[in-house]
Amino acid sequence: MSATLPSPFPNSPFASDSATKPGHGEVVLSLLPPANPSLSKLSYRYPLKLVSRMPSVTLNSKYPPSATTPVHLYLLTYGGGLLPGDYIDVSITLRPRTRLVINTPQGTTKIFKTRSRDESGDKYKPHNGGDPGNNNGNADGSQQNLDVCIRSEAGLCFLPDPCTPFEDSRYEQIQVFTVLHDEEGDNITSNHNQSNNTHHPPNTADINSAKPDKRPSLCVLDWVTEGRSARGENWSFHSWKGRNEIWIQRGKSGRRKLLVRDSVILDDGQSSSPSLSSSSTGSNEPMTSTTLPIRTRTDPHKILGTLILYGPLFDDLGAFFMEEFSSQPRIGGRNWSASAPTTQQKQRECAKDVIWTAARVRSDIVLVKFGAKDYQTARDWLGGLLRQEGSIEREFGPEAYGSL
Repeated sequence: MSATLPSPFPNSPFASDSATKPGHGEVVLSLLPPANPSLSKLSYRYPLKLVSRMPSVTLNSKYPPSATTPVHLYLLTYGGGLLPGDYIDVSITLRPRTRLVINTPQGTTKIFKTRSRDESGDKYKPHNGGDPGNNNGNADGSQQNLDVCIRSEAGLCFLPDPCTPFEDSRYEQIQVFTVLHDEEGDNITSNHNQSNNTHHPPNTADINSAKPDKRPSLCVLDWVTEGRSARGENWSFHSWKGRNEIWIQRGKSGRRKLLVRDSVILDDGQSSSPSLSSSSTGSNEPMTSTTLPIRTRTDPHKILGTLILYGPLFDDLGAFFMEEFSSQPRIGGRNWSASAPTTQQKQRECAKDVIWTAARVRSDIVLVKFGAKDYQTARDWLGGLLRQEGSIEREFGPEAYGSL
């Protein structure tokens, strides 16, 4: 009588008998006494791969009591991109006083071409087998979901490489960030919940006089390129949809409140998948045949991006962006009598190929939107500003910049 031997690889990402769906990953970052970060859970399934490391770094943090060593998490996919039908779903939890840096070491996230049903009788086989239950009906495209829960005094720095959708591709991305507030330690006053473009920095004296600021912190970058410019692609994909949401949840009551929902929808009108515009803007109007091509709507930009800043670790960085934006010259505002340009004016002249805006919205969140003539220009501009201010390096170390 033969007995079945147990698998020597019980946690293999290729295991077919696992209850976890293909493309699913889960990460839980905890803090062991006295202040040792540890991944209490790290699991993933093909085609997703998660790799972690803890670099040796000395932080010059503004908040030394909560300045624990940041853990680096690398998001990878087998093949370096997503095939039609692939569905990636990652859940991340940051316990109190932990810090996480997320990078994409494979470079840009490549979204491979979608083959039409008329092109071939055999559909392009996705990594996850093309199970419609895994992609919410988006079998002709790929989708990626990221759900992050950040607890008090924890920090997230997410500066990935841009997404590169190939010609005739379809892609949808939803990133939800939930910040959990301890109601007793929540010292955010109501005047910060204003939806306007005016810079209202927190009152440092009030924050330091009562209780330390225990809010969670996050820095999220989301950007997309025109495609493979070397192959002549110029916004030639069918659809790219990205949505970023920030929710606040009170610790005792459990109440949830939406702070920010930012959507970018680049659609040529041929996408058959449900549009994010219906859920985010309330519009149920279908796309018409008169929709302008994507390249016409994005011209002259070859890359579009969004940067979201929230929490005490990035308050100074948010104030820096607001001040930098306020000091930008306006139409008719240049002083033509100046004999020689200043250093700041020279830097702005170098950034003339970048068009950007910044706004302070609800709960003191700073939202930065930008467009540039190419990836290198956007990378140099954004990386230069982040390094000039220095909060990311002080709180997360120099490796947190990633490709920037």
